[in-house]
Amino acid sequence: MLSLARTSRATAAASAKAQAAKAVAYRTAYTAATTYGSSRRQRQQKPESETETKYRPQQRRISAKEAGLQQQQQQQTSAARYWPKLEIPREAKRFTFIDETSKRGPTKVAWTDRFLFVEDPATENGRRALKPATLRDSCACPRCRDTSSGQKTYSSVEIPVDIGLQNVKPTKKGLEITFLRDIPRFVEDESKPHVMLLPWDSVDMSLKRKGMEDVTLPRQRSVLRRTGVVYWDRETIAQQVRRIDYAEFMKDDSEAFWDVIIDICRFGLVYLKNVPRDEDSIVRITTRIANIRETFYGRTFDVRAKPNAENVAYTSGFLGLHQDLLYLDPPPMIQVLHCMDNSCAGGESLFSDGERVGRLLWPFLTRHRMSPLAEHHVPYQYGKNGFHYFSSRRVIDGNDSGFTNVFWSPPFQGRYLSPVKDIRRWIEPAQIFSSLINDRDAIHEQKMEPGECVLFDNLRVLHGRNAFDAAGGGARWLRGAYIAAEDFLSRAAHIPKGLAEKYRGERPWAPALAQKALRETAWHEDVVRRIKEIDPALED
Repeated sequence: MLSLARTSRATAAASAKAQAAKAVAYRTAYTAATTYGSSRRQRQQKPESETETKYRPQQRRISAKEAGLQQQQQQQTSAARYWPKLEIPREAKRFTFIDETSKRGPTKVAWTDRFLFVEDPATENGRRALKPATLRDSCACPRCRDTSSGQKTYSSVEIPVDIGLQNVKPTKKGLEITFLRDIPRFVEDESKPHVMLLPWDSVDMSLKRKGMEDVTLPRQRSVLRRTGVVYWDRETIAQQVRRIDYAEFMKDDSEAFWDVIIDICRFGLVYLKNVPRDEDSIVRITTRIANIRETFYGRTFDVRAKPNAENVAYTSGFLGLHQDLLYLDPPPMIQVLHCMDNSCAGGESLFSDGERVGRLLWPFLTRHRMSPLAEHHVPYQYGKNGFHYFSSRRVIDGNDSGFTNVFWSPPFQGRYLSPVKDIRRWIEPAQIFSSLINDRDAIHEQKMEPGECVLFDNLRVLHGRNAFDAAGGGARWLRGAYIAAEDFLSRAAHIPKGLAEKYRGERPWAPALAQKALRETAWHEDVVRRIKEIDPALED
């Protein structure tokens, strides 16, 4: 009887469970059907314009900002981890260094075998704990760095993980440091102890007395901080562009040479005059600055009309404003063009400050109507004579720090590999960009004469050419070459101190200051007016 009762209860429970499961299944199916029907009806009720593929305004940029905040938090965590404000142990050895010959304030120094503590008494939270392993890997003594090449004579992985500090001593140049448990081969000869010098500049960097902006590096922002930047239109550049004598430019240690470098940094444009009519002059001019960036066009190239031209530049027709070789990654930074002949009618060279326009538009790219300039990838492609290059770029590019580049080269655009994109929302903002760079007041026009050479920043200044009459007599012939960004900036980083700042003014250049200054110009008002034509809700 007991067994039968248990069996009956089990059967009843199973039946109830099955019915409950079935009820859940029915409810789920009904909910899904209702949701599907409702969403289907909603889609059917939406206007056709809302069902089309749309840009998501600033989705990429919002993601980039979120990633930037996340990265900033990680960096702060990293800084806290590598530069902890540890309490200095009682047993630590200490001294305070005061250099009365410099403006540097007092520096408190203490050390144990595990940490080197440096502190600026004039600031709160101004203590930094430096680690022996990192200090050891920063040694630049003749035993650690080859005196001729400047390269390391050891590998970082040779440093013992338990390396410590043995002694720290102040000198005029920095802190002299000896280590406990140093790299074994550096301590084999006890008669030649290994001593590292930590320069005071490095101490100042650790204490935030100096920042990266105070260090001269072959980076564009570092160079421009020293030289300054002038954004220009037709009137501005006509008043300030310089024509520097070729012979002076070619002299060793001449100020004229550095003036050319400075003007490329400041204006993105400079001329040489009195250049010999020699096919090798282009090589001498370019290599005076840096190595030539060779491309599939060769080490140098000739710009003149010819039949079956492999490049629209090698025709006699009008060539709109553009940047060269945007299908290469990266494109060359500096272009050098030496005029050999220009005796036919027409053929005036055209230049426009693309970065000026890019920075003027940058604050408005968070708006839906303008955002495609910073989101839509424009394809660039070259595929002829056995060469094939492809890259895609936004018209205006930037990162968490702000504006970085403009990329505009309509004659050299490629086709969309997959033509599913809807470019209609990109066209109107791109028309605004085009109208700004092609405005009559924005273009510097110059009929180059034989013996003239123009050097310009291909990543900033857009260039073009008016049509010329090749059949009506005369000729137009330019010789050209390129320089890569890293090679030019390597040279520009060596502009003599004082000379770089000569034309800049007292205040170092910074992107934020540049944006603020541009906002206070009549150019900004013109940009607002043009954007309002497609976005009437824009506030001034």
